Amino acid sequence: MAKILVVGSINIDSVYHVPHIVQPGETLHSTSVATYFGGKGANQAVTAGQLGAEVYFVGAVGEDTNGALAIDNLERKNVKTVFVKQQGITGQAIIQVAQDGENAIILVPGANHSITPEQLDNVCDCVESADILLLQLEIPMPTIEKAVALATKSGTRIILNPAPARPLTDEVLQRVSVLTPNETELALLTGFSITSEESLKQACQQLLHKGVAAVVVTLGSNGSFYMTSETSGYISAQAVEVVDTTGAGDAFNGALAVALGDHKPLQEAITYATKIAGYAVTQQGAQPLIK
Repeated sequence: MAKILVVGSINIDSVYHVPHIVQPGETLHSTSVATYFGGKGANQAVTAGQLGAEVYFVGAVGEDTNGALAIDNLERKNVKTVFVKQQGITGQAIIQVAQDGENAIILVPGANHSITPEQLDNVCDCVESADILLLQLEIPMPTIEKAVALATKSGTRIILNPAPARPLTDEVLQRVSVLTPNETELALLTGFSITSEESLKQACQQLLHKGVAAVVVTLGSNGSFYMTSETSGYISAQAVEVVDTTGAGDAFNGALAVALGDHKPLQEAITYATKIAGYAVTQQGAQPLIK
């Protein structure tokens, strides 16, 4: 069984269903609204937990009803919350979901921005014994940098999902085992405009030159593209009836962590993660039920 440590965000998502993503100056009527559990860190942890991994979570929720509900949700989905603190208000996400399944998201960080490097002082043993450290970018960068340093010291593999898109230092990149951007995030990290297969490969090569061991670019319904110093290629995605793409990338990363934590080869792990992400988009919400 893979042991995965997730350091990341926990949110409550308010999802508004709209004909299309609202444009500047436009007012739209939502056809329905629903509340779900979210946060990129929590989404990825819940995926890994549902797939049978031993998952520990480092994060923060508010001292409010939403915080208590969020912790209970993680525990029920096989995620251990001993390292989750309660402070302030629980993070929130306001999500528009269009009829074609595309989404747009506004984040209210709340307690997620109270996650400090010092909070990791009590998890050093967990980092050392973990197969995978799984990170995203919805929490303060100093905390991410310390987590990366601890994992590097202990020899723990690091999967970093650079979302939402933010610049990363070369010091962080050179320690990453697997970087999992989408095309937008890849463009921000490298300065390349990803308009062709050639520019996609050039951007990935730049990241490899900075020290990233493997780059896996998620391409939505087109699957993904991966590159290491030795090999590269595309992994296709099976066509599915899309209901909500909100949690697709998070399902992919959670499943990838499980497969790599179980010592599957990279290509096999990506194929598995692509399958799980495809299943996720057939359901509503960022934390779909994975059977």
